[in-house]
Amino acid sequence: MDDLIIKYGGIANLKKYLNLFYEKVCEEKKIKHYFFGINIEHAIQDVVNYRSFVMRKPEHLYSASPIQTAPSSIKVRIPVFEEVLKLLELVLQKEMKVAWQDVARFAHHIMEIFEESRCKSMDSVKMSIEPDFVTIDRVNHIFTKKQVRTKILSNGDLMTFKGFGLEYPIHIQLLQKDKKIALIGKGYAREGVEIEKVEKVLKLAREKFPFYPLDIRQDETGRFIQTLHEADFSADGIPIRLFLSLAQNFSKRFEEVMALDKDEQLINLVRDV
Repeated sequence: MDDLIIKYGGIANLKKYLNLFYEKVCEEKKIKHYFFGINIEHAIQDVVNYRSFVMRKPEHLYSASPIQTAPSSIKVRIPVFEEVLKLLELVLQKEMKVAWQDVARFAHHIMEIFEESRCKSMDSVKMSIEPDFVTIDRVNHIFTKKQVRTKILSNGDLMTFKGFGLEYPIHIQLLQKDKKIALIGKGYAREGVEIEKVEKVLKLAREKFPFYPLDIRQDETGRFIQTLHEADFSADGIPIRLFLSLAQNFSKRFEEVMALDKDEQLINLVRDV
């Protein structure tokens, strides 16, 4: 999402048009209740603070509306939600001058974070970890609470296994100095596999996911394909719901990368277990 914010005038410009969007929603009798009880300044700041906790998806997934995550007590009817989304898309395209190719993705991610803001308004317990209290143990607890099997590795990284919407095991690393949390997907080559075979899988992955950072690396265990997503928690900590959704999406995308290995040159931690 950062690429779109930079492309269309930066954070100040985004805030300006999100305020305009809010005003337009409030002018519409049939949908204005979407923001009832919501402090719009806080909600817009959430979009800024949590923008790295949403990740880009394949383009075809933006043809569907984002999922409503707000509790049932404030969840709006599907037609209302879709009208709010359409109005946001209209403001982005007509007022903010966002190119039509970028509108669906931009609106999708903004609505994901607005849904988190609506959830926060109903929380009876805090659903985030404050920046100064983020530890790998607390991150681990997020997953174990959802019955996900995990393992803290000797280098301090957390490894999560399949479960609770996680389609493929991923590594999670804390970058405390920068107050970032990194999600890492690793696909190791089988022993003796030539680098050309790994490069073939990498080429297929880059063609299918041209917007993901994918490369080949090597450590003491062997050669592997890696992708990575970093989320910045310096401003307002880790929003647990969004973080879990991020982990699910990241894991799903890496599972799709591993599925491109039709010749089974890589060790697949789901298929081969």
